[in-house]
Amino acid sequence: MPPNSTTPCKPSPTPSAPNSPPADPDAPEGCIVAIDPGERWIGVARTAPGSDTALPVGTIDLRASRDEGRSELARMLGGLQLARLVTGLPVRADGEEDEQARRFKAQGEALARHLGIPCCTQEERDTSTPALLQERPRAGKARRPGARSKQRRRKEQPREHAQAAARILQRWLDQRSAAR
Repeated sequence: MPPNSTTPCKPSPTPSAPNSPPADPDAPEGCIVAIDPGERWIGVARTAPGSDTALPVGTIDLRASRDEGRSELARMLGGLQLARLVTGLPVRADGEEDEQARRFKAQGEALARHLGIPCCTQEERDTSTPALLQERPRAGKARRPGARSKQRRRKEQPREHAQAAARILQRWLDQRSAAR
């Protein structure tokens, strides 16, 4: 699979009302959800129905989950009409999938089945890199500029996974709208 590619998703059927313009077959009804899968954490993001903007939702701690995150994901997205799930896929530098990518793809497919929606993948290279490279003011401690304390990194880690899921989803949305 070439870099920055997605696996195709089958469009959700969108009924047309009489006397209205034909529905866009690529515009799904409901929210699009994305996950940034991992060994310990699953970052979650979503769109609002009909929106092309990704929003971080939260992070699932798989160590605390009894069902591989299914109930936590359903709880996070409860009450929303869902259209599809986009799974971040960690590919090698040459664009090929390895064992980890296959595991994460299966994890995403299992979550999508649980939610009853189709699943597709989005290459996730560079989406998990937190925005640490920005210059931050010194906090009065002898750390290099931009460095965070161990406690702050631990506290921010779950939020970074949700933000990575939002970057994965935004990349997928941008590529989909560029293809139109």
